[in-house]
Amino acid sequence: MKVEEMKYLANSNPFSSVIRSFPVYEENGLLLGVKNDFHISPSFIQNLIDTKNYQLHTIDAMAQGGRAIDLKLINPITGNYMSGSSSGTAINVFLGMNDIGIGSDGGGSVLAPAMCLNLFGFISYLIDKENMNLYSKVSTDDIRFRPSLGYIAKDFEVLKEIVKVTLPLEKDSSAHKIVISSADNDNYPFEVERIDFPDIYGDRKENIQFLEQVLPTVDFLISKEGPVDVEGFGDSVFGHFDERTKQIQRKAKKGLLRVANMVGATAISIPTDELGISYLGVCESTPSKIAVMIEKMEKLVIPQDELIERYFRNPETWFRKGYGE
Repeated sequence: MKVEEMKYLANSNPFSSVIRSFPVYEENGLLLGVKNDFHISPSFIQNLIDTKNYQLHTIDAMAQGGRAIDLKLINPITGNYMSGSSSGTAINVFLGMNDIGIGSDGGGSVLAPAMCLNLFGFISYLIDKENMNLYSKVSTDDIRFRPSLGYIAKDFEVLKEIVKVTLPLEKDSSAHKIVISSADNDNYPFEVERIDFPDIYGDRKENIQFLEQVLPTVDFLISKEGPVDVEGFGDSVFGHFDERTKQIQRKAKKGLLRVANMVGATAISIPTDELGISYLGVCESTPSKIAVMIEKMEKLVIPQDELIERYFRNPETWFRKGYGE
């Protein structure tokens, strides 16, 4: 879309995902959407704008109270309630309204919305670290954590560029150790080692312990996860009641994406050609490991879905005239 069309789409707000929008111009850089969350520092956004490569376009709706499911917004593909809590941010990127979405992630609040819409997601403990260190939260299952910032994009090159702008990355030419689950039968375009993973859709504390043990011993791991929030209802407020609600929550297929931030890790999600299923890369938040992970995970990038592009990102879908116009 052209910038004028992106502006018009924000103003028409077809999915109620925009809180407010700002003037943007064709030659002033890529369009940013920012989650309506106090954890995101205005100075961080201003630093991006000052590079002249980005301009603030929208403040995006989020799930109430940071909930994992947004009961006010609808997933544009499935018609289900949208994954949260960076729900509006993901929708606005998916529609082509924004080039980049900036959100906050505690237990999957950036990664899950990105993955459910087959977008690229990225979070890191190192993004705006000094500001984010000021905050501490407790999850619905009583786990204390510090949130991280993250990005959502539909174009991998756009994602990679904003990561370079906001993170110190270091090249590492040494041999790399990458692990995947022994249950993963996919073929990867680089060397991997298979190890036993825990039940990634099970107890969050068990998965935290797994990452804390494994990440220091590897460059990064890959967990193929999903389909996110396609069949189940991936929310622990709902799931905590009894065995029945727990199993419905489990069907939402949110795995290590729920705990990557809780161990202070950096994570990147690369969509597959299946709805809501992504390769999730997770590494320690060190510049050299992050650089290796991005370089390797880029090899898993596939072309964007042609029908999604033609329908959702086509101005005629949203701007067609009605009867008698």
